[in-house]
Amino acid sequence: MEPLPARQPVRVRRLNTELALKILTLLAVLYTFYFARSLLLPIILAALIALFTSPAVRFLVGLKCPKPLASLVVLTMLIIGIGYAVSLLYNPAATWLERLPLLSNKLALQVDGMAESLESLKSSMLPDSAKAPATAEDEEHPLESAIGTSFLPLLSMLAQTTAIVLVQLATVVILTYLFLLFGGTLLRNIVRAASTLHEKKNLVKMYQTIEHDISRYVLVITAINTLLGVATFLVLSMIGVADPLLWGVLATILNFAPYLGPFVLTLLLTAVGFVEFQSPGQALLVPAVFLVLNVIESQLVTPMALGKRFNMNPLLVVIWMFIWGWIWGAVGVLIAIPLLVCLKIIASHFEILSYWIILLSADSETHHSK
Repeated sequence: MEPLPARQPVRVRRLNTELALKILTLLAVLYTFYFARSLLLPIILAALIALFTSPAVRFLVGLKCPKPLASLVVLTMLIIGIGYAVSLLYNPAATWLERLPLLSNKLALQVDGMAESLESLKSSMLPDSAKAPATAEDEEHPLESAIGTSFLPLLSMLAQTTAIVLVQLATVVILTYLFLLFGGTLLRNIVRAASTLHEKKNLVKMYQTIEHDISRYVLVITAINTLLGVATFLVLSMIGVADPLLWGVLATILNFAPYLGPFVLTLLLTAVGFVEFQSPGQALLVPAVFLVLNVIESQLVTPMALGKRFNMNPLLVVIWMFIWGWIWGAVGVLIAIPLLVCLKIIASHFEILSYWIILLSADSETHHSK
């Protein structure tokens, strides 16, 4: 019984060393992704796009279309679709950008109006001796000039980064085409390099599973988000909000970032409501109808369409999006969920990182029952 106290500290030190190594490895990986984002982001984004569109390429190849032509057709249709959507939204978006100073002024006036109403209510409840005369500083609106002037540096920054963005977009397009054309050859070479037949089967199974499940996930989520965008467009049109198509498309795009995207759009629609309507009740109706649609989508439609297999813990989903947003910006937020789904599929199908699956699960009772 005497050796036990001597062995236990050694075991504790070993566990602490392993934990410290894991934390250092995780930090090294995160900083590598952060500092090499200009190199890694186009590659990973192109690989994900190729993964999503590869079923369409295989469909065209099955129709006796040559693979280079099929890959070019699919990629061209994708670019045309995105370009057409951007052309439709360019004028409304530019109009709202021009209205930003007006938006700041009107919001300031709305805030001042509500503040004056509260002040008058407060004054009516106070005795005359407690009332203080209004000063000139109370009539100033520093928020107006602050928002208006802060918009100019933003435009300057966007102009400076336009060339870099165009180069990265061209890189993504070229890499996507190469992934569609030679991705299968690369996979076959990887399988051929495996040492045993069991490893070769696992590699093929892993690729087919990820491709099938990710393609299904993206198709279902895209359909659901498109329906949410259409519903948002129709409801805002009925209310009388200007440029409902712009807000419908934004609802579709931002909903690819669960929780965070709808929150951002809710703030935007709140500001739009106060610009479009004079009554606070009508103004708050604009974000309220979107919140109702988003709750129906997130709590009823999406769980029924995807099932528990893709159901994940909301807290970890938001943290994951914040991490990838810090690493790769807005694009990182949008591709964070497909990356998370890829990791969950790999972990669940090949029985690795079981603690990762348990952490991601939104229902702890499922694992307790097992």
